[in-house]
Amino acid sequence: MKLNKLLLVGLAAFGLMAAGCAKHEVSSTSSGGHGSNTHGASTHAVKSTASKPSTNSVYFAFDSSALDAAGSATLDAYAAWLNGHGGVRVTVEGNCDQRGSREYNLALGQQRADSVKDYLVAHGVSASRIDTVSFGEERPACTGTGEACWAQNRHADIVSR
Repeated sequence: MKLNKLLLVGLAAFGLMAAGCAKHEVSSTSSGGHGSNTHGASTHAVKSTASKPSTNSVYFAFDSSALDAAGSATLDAYAAWLNGHGGVRVTVEGNCDQRGSREYNLALGQQRADSVKDYLVAHGVSASRIDTVSFGEERPACTGTGEACWAQNRHADIVSR
């Protein structure tokens, strides 16, 4: 467990450094002459040159809300995109496979959605731009049985609004 936390902290630090090095294109706004803050930096709207990530799903291991390396990479890309598109709000939808009670799966789905939100917030996305919801086992991506199918249902999706 300590190794997972250490790995997550290391990935978070790397992601923050990478996000800080992202290239941005500054576009001016028509708000008048109030384009600087107390530090002298421009407060004009910033538009990222990064494109929207090609996937919006993060997958989880059985009975877990911990992010793995693939999930972190997906969220790094989403955090960079969201940081460059300040007007975009998202909902993170947590999902589970059908094993476990309805109540348990709703709680686990919420933990998964919260895990994704926490990661994005740690990478500079305002918490006020992210809502979370759990669908538990109610919206399966795969309706069959067996591990290959169940693995497709253990995910959180980021949906732009």
